[in-house]
Amino acid sequence: MSNRLLRGLMAGFTATLVISLILVLRLAAGIIPWYNPIEVMNLAAQDLLGTPDSRLLAWGIHFAVGTLIWGLLFALLVPYLPGRTPTRRGLEFGVASWLVVMLTVFPLAGSGLFGLGLGLVAPLSMLIAHLVFGAVIGAVYGWGRDVVQR
Repeated sequence: MSNRLLRGLMAGFTATLVISLILVLRLAAGIIPWYNPIEVMNLAAQDLLGTPDSRLLAWGIHFAVGTLIWGLLFALLVPYLPGRTPTRRGLEFGVASWLVVMLTVFPLAGSGLFGLGLGLVAPLSMLIAHLVFGAVIGAVYGWGRDVVQR
């Protein structure tokens, strides 16, 4: 069990890092600059937790959720997810995590269900990001089998 959890943490951190780099590059390139998921996380944290306006805190929450919550949850659920390969299971997990975010974080941030208050680009780009997240978490988790010894 501890091997699976360690692999989940490693995979969750890596997947969060990958989608974070894509986000930073997208914003730096000026692609859809009005839509910043970290700002959505910042607003949701302010509303839900009463935190101050802090993008640094939002980034910390983003990495904590991706690594600790999603990484550990993936490690616990991976044996029960459909698909034959860890990457396929990761893609399924990515879709499920996208649904959770669309039904919780966006409404808490005041953007409505599925973030439709921000337009159709928000849920579609988040689906792509969560598919990338899922593919990476699954692939790294599978790769970790050879790295993390029992």
